[in-house]
Amino acid sequence: MIAEMSLHNIMMGGLIVITAVAVCFQKEFVRLLTGIDNKQRKYGVNLYAILFCLLGFVFILDFASAPANAQFFNNAQTWLTTNFPNAAGNTQTQQTIITVFNIIRALFLLYIAISIVNIIQAVRRDEDWATPARTPFIMVVAVFAADILTGLVAGNAG
Repeated sequence: MIAEMSLHNIMMGGLIVITAVAVCFQKEFVRLLTGIDNKQRKYGVNLYAILFCLLGFVFILDFASAPANAQFFNNAQTWLTTNFPNAAGNTQTQQTIITVFNIIRALFLLYIAISIVNIIQAVRRDEDWATPARTPFIMVVAVFAADILTGLVAGNAG
């Protein structure tokens, strides 16, 4: 059970324990917070903001490291690795198929990211942002439709 706990769950458990200790030992906790406030005033550093940013960064990293289950063309990749000749027993062929689909996913995400930057630049220049947004939107819908059709053709991909 402990091996399956994420960093987020461990930190939330620690926060609960620290809160319980703060409730039990209120006078000592108030002295600790007063000391922290005095250090902040003395050095001119906002320790709470630094701690908040650090914890937020750790939580974002923890959430981002979770496996993504919403991959497009996942059915096609599974179907090809199971049904392609020699792919079922050959790990090199399976890795090649997986790499090709990951490259397709990476190129699609780069295209979307670049398009978002272009749309934001158009908004900042007070230009029409709907025209640069139209092509990426059509591409997202096309990939979504192709993924659904691939799922229909490949079936349960196995």
